[in-house]
Amino acid sequence: MEENYQRSLYSGLDDLDYQIVCFLQENARIPFTQIAKELGVTEKTVRMRVQQMQDDGVLSLVGVVNPIKAGIRVETIILIAVDENRLDEVVAELQVLHEVRLVVLISGEYHLMIQVFTRDYDEFAEFMMKKLNKIEGISKTNVIMELKVLKSKLKFIRDYRSL
Repeated sequence: MEENYQRSLYSGLDDLDYQIVCFLQENARIPFTQIAKELGVTEKTVRMRVQQMQDDGVLSLVGVVNPIKAGIRVETIILIAVDENRLDEVVAELQVLHEVRLVVLISGEYHLMIQVFTRDYDEFAEFMMKKLNKIEGISKTNVIMELKVLKSKLKFIRDYRSL
């Protein structure tokens, strides 16, 4: 029963695609031949399934940079309240700022949540004073400094067999 429930969470993937994604989440560089052998299918089948998932926008195989190793020392979440009828303009301005990694529409008192990456606190202060505070339509912000990342996973598909 639990297994069927967990598997139903990913109903957009058939069983083979789901199993392929589970392997690739662990190691995106795993050879397709190894996945094929583990799943009892041909390498061509795995290659074609991965290509189809990429074409459909279900799967992206990308390198993930460790921000700390890349010199990003300050990660910040900022909640933003926006003046009525200014949301589109504010979002457009946020999308072009290189420090802004993520822009999310949220519910509640604030309308947007952004994630900002900067090299240090001086660069963050410059971002706040010279960029974010200059955007017309932002009525209020709540800055949340990330002190320490305690968990960071890029695994969105859970292997229901291990639950």
